Amino acid sequence: MENLRILFIGPAGAGKGTQAAKLAEEFKLEHISTGDLIRTEIKSESALGKEVKAIVERGELVSDDIVNEIVKSKLKTTNRFLLDGYPRTLEQAKFLAEVSPLDYIFALNVRKEILVERLSGRRMCSKTQDPNCKGMFHVLFTPPKIEGLCDLCGSELYQRKDDNPEIIERRLNTYEAETGLPLSQFYNKYKLKYLALKNNL
Repeated sequence: MENLRILFIGPAGAGKGTQAAKLAEEFKLEHISTGDLIRTEIKSESALGKEVKAIVERGELVSDDIVNEIVKSKLKTTNRFLLDGYPRTLEQAKFLAEVSPLDYIFALNVRKEILVERLSGRRMCSKTQDPNCKGMFHVLFTPPKIEGLCDLCGSELYQRKDDNPEIIERRLNTYEAETGLPLSQFYNKYKLKYLALKNNL
């Protein structure tokens, strides 16, 4: 198949990144993450990159208009891709529908209590920004060999400030209101393409 354009949607902790990476490798697709695109744009030091950097450094969210343009520019270069983390809003979804048709849409649905357990148990390597170490562990599912230390480089592990149950609950509620429900309603009209997957593992 010459063109294969896939979208993964789902809340944090649903396994989008993990499943998307496997699918992208299996079908030789470009795995497109908006987070990666934004970081690449910033590193390019283009006019847009400098604008985005200033927004991020102020602790503000990058607007739909800017994210849309970054994604649009990327999609011009490929017809075989898997989108992960975009669109996040209804406006972004409408924009994407105009820019590039999708062949498959996968929605990962996971019970909230499972998401809270997954996210609250995450532990990150303190050198996670180092390209030589991307260590990530879970206190229950993938614990490090030595408690508190990264198996890959021996650095200390830490828990993200927003990975506590109370904040996770708020994040999930916000996701459902601003992303989950609106996108589900929008994409449900694509009945032959939209698959809601229950991922309770």
